[in-house]
Amino acid sequence: METGNYILLLHLPQDETLTIGRLGTFGFSAGWYAYVGSAFGAGGLMGRLKHHLKPVERPHWHIDYLRQAAKIAEIWLSPDTVKHEEDWVDAVLAIPGAIVLVDGFGASDSDQESHLLYFDVRPSLEDFVTALHLTFPTAKVLRAFDQ
Repeated sequence: METGNYILLLHLPQDETLTIGRLGTFGFSAGWYAYVGSAFGAGGLMGRLKHHLKPVERPHWHIDYLRQAAKIAEIWLSPDTVKHEEDWVDAVLAIPGAIVLVDGFGASDSDQESHLLYFDVRPSLEDFVTALHLTFPTAKVLRAFDQ
């Protein structure tokens, strides 16, 4: 199984108040959310992305709670043998308009403040790749899902 790093780009059509497991209850503004993750366990990228694309029956990760209200619009991924989640968060933060709305979201095993970034307008893969190439000039990022 191929392992790697990914971003779920989600759209939330209206403001919502959501409880995110034990993290707490938060207000989520309508707009776009980029969730940065990695898949280095059993099933690799395919297994993880299959989980994210199926309807949420029992939320497991923080992102599962948001997915109950927001729709995945795109997935950006890069097969890799090295976990670069934190570097990817930095690259998303470099996209103009990126805002951290929920501290600790998806970041329980990370030095980053959050792995979920908010945008009021849809961020582009091209902007992300431009920012990522500042740290990883040869990185290849694929658009694996686009709705």
